[in-house]
Amino acid sequence: MKRNKINLISKSKIPEALVALGIFLMFISGVYWTLRFRALSLDNELLAQYEQQAEVRPNRPTHIFIEWFIDTPIETQILQDNHWTISEKEASYLDQSARPGEAGNIIIYGHNTRKILGNIRALQGNEEILVTTDDGEEHVYTIETIVEVDPSQTKYLEPTEEETLTLYTCSGFFDKQRFIIQAKPQKL
Repeated sequence: MKRNKINLISKSKIPEALVALGIFLMFISGVYWTLRFRALSLDNELLAQYEQQAEVRPNRPTHIFIEWFIDTPIETQILQDNHWTISEKEASYLDQSARPGEAGNIIIYGHNTRKILGNIRALQGNEEILVTTDDGEEHVYTIETIVEVDPSQTKYLEPTEEETLTLYTCSGFFDKQRFIIQAKPQKL
C-alpha cells in the first residue's frame, strides 16, 4: 500500500514539472533572441560607415555580354564564413575582388545553367566579353585562357597584379569540376 501512495504522488508532480520546464525554456529562448537582435542592430553612425565604404569602390560590374553565348545581369556577392554567396538567377560578382578598370582579378561566377554562365563551356578562345559597370561604363576583354580544374585548384582565383577577368562555373560529372575562363582587357 505504501508503494502505491509514492507512485501516485510522483505521477501527480510530472505535469507540474513539465510546465515549469517549458516556462523556463521559453524564458531562456526569449533572452537569447532579445540579445541576438540587439547584437545585430546597427546604429546610424555604423550604417553610414558601411555606405561610405561602398562609395569608395564604385564601378561594380552589373551586366555581362558575350555575343551568342551570354547576356545576363550580375549581382554583387560577398565572401561570408569562408563561403561565397551566389545568386540563383544571375551571374555573381565577388565584391572583394577587383573592379573593372583596375589592376587585380575580377571574379564573376555563376551556376551552370543557360541563363547564367553554363554557356561559357562552348567558348573556344579569343571571344570578346563586354562587362558593364554601375556607372554605365563598358569594359571589353578578350579570352586568353580556358581550363577545367578540380575545385581544389584555386590558382586562377588568386589576386593578380594586372587586370584580369575570371569567369567560372561548374562542369563535369555531377558538377565536380570547375570550368574557368580568364580574359585580359583590350588595348584601345
